[in-house]
Amino acid sequence: MYQKRLEFEASEKGKEEQEKYRSTPPWSWRPAVPITEVTNQPPAFEWVPSFDVDKFGRISVLKCTSWRVEEYTLELAECVVGLQSFTEDKHLFSCSGTIVEFLKGVGCVVTSASLVKLPHQDEIADKLKVNVCLPSGETLEGSVSNVDFCYNICVVHVRSTSQLPAKRFSADTTFFNFDDCHSKDVVALGRLCKRWSLNVASGKLTPRRSQFDCEELLVSSCRISKRGVGGPLMDFDGNIIGMNFYDKKETPFVPGFIMLKCLQHFNDFGRVIRPLHGLRVKTLHEEQLTVLEKIHLVFPGVCGVIVEKVQVPSPEHSEIKAGDSGVMVDKIEVHSPEHSEIKVGDIITHVDGIPFSSAAEFGGILLDTCGQHMLERQKLGLPENDNQMSTVISLKFDVKTQRGRKSEKTTRTINVDKFTPSGKLNRWPLGRAYLLRRIENGILYTEERYG
Repeated sequence: MYQKRLEFEASEKGKEEQEKYRSTPPWSWRPAVPITEVTNQPPAFEWVPSFDVDKFGRISVLKCTSWRVEEYTLELAECVVGLQSFTEDKHLFSCSGTIVEFLKGVGCVVTSASLVKLPHQDEIADKLKVNVCLPSGETLEGSVSNVDFCYNICVVHVRSTSQLPAKRFSADTTFFNFDDCHSKDVVALGRLCKRWSLNVASGKLTPRRSQFDCEELLVSSCRISKRGVGGPLMDFDGNIIGMNFYDKKETPFVPGFIMLKCLQHFNDFGRVIRPLHGLRVKTLHEEQLTVLEKIHLVFPGVCGVIVEKVQVPSPEHSEIKAGDSGVMVDKIEVHSPEHSEIKVGDIITHVDGIPFSSAAEFGGILLDTCGQHMLERQKLGLPENDNQMSTVISLKFDVKTQRGRKSEKTTRTINVDKFTPSGKLNRWPLGRAYLLRRIENGILYTEERYG
């Protein structure tokens, strides 16, 4: 058998067969001896031919990258767990998570709040049970520690008698700067609730806005399944740069530096604190090309965010218009910070003198500002209110505006006295699975699962 295989590999036909499967995607291997020539026994080995691109891939998807990237992936895989939630013994959701800390026998798993929320409601399900599935297949019981529906983040604590590997999110923001000439290659990881079930998908960071409401979200071209929701996104240097969510054609994710700030808020205050400033913004480079051309003609090299929406008592009280750069405003609505000086279309480039280049960095600065404010309150022994600040935070914005032929650079201020509630701000649509059945005369002919 072995001699026959060697003879075939040395033949012209064998060389042609070998070259064919080396150069044809997905680069699958076959036994060197044609199966028709093997009698009374199967081939010595068998390889999985390929995987569906619409589903979460296996580790073989990284075979076209360097071994260093694959090694980083396998190291991070030790910290990636599968998660299942149940309510009254009824399955609620399955996804992935990352162990970011292990102290005194308790592991801290970060995942998506979709694991614990009721469908179409920003509420935690009753009588909730969470299973945490380790890479080895061992299943531990988890308990929900913290949830934030605005960023769709959930922290699950799990007790273990053995040491659990852990890795923190990266605080670096430079990876997301599209002005820098460096690799934007990324790897999304996830895990099923079964033994050695690591799933990975490779892709690139893309300068595109997510379809979701959360303005801090960034997007990668990785293709994952819903089981990958809550899993980590890794750069090619092995750093965890975000937590993944699911969309059909791309993968939105919360940047790692935002995740770190949220986890710090959970640790300090038990919840995430955000100022209710009334602005909805998007990163400047996400604007349409016709708008960018006009902006860069007046403000060459500008970066920041564009204000899309300003919620104020009445449009007359606001002094910032739609169309400015940095952050740009598109629409004015009622109900939020009084006497706002920012209008739809304005471009914001600095907050309290701190420069930023994206909506995610803008949100991170505001999280730091609120966190510092709350820590000062705690030092003074002031009582906490769920939504109201006893003292006002004044946010100073460096704004660039253009009204017709007139352009100017100014500093505008918004005084904030309320926090943004955890829910009701951002929607996180996640299609549910459904069955399509073909029934004729009471007889079930076909049944297919979708979603």
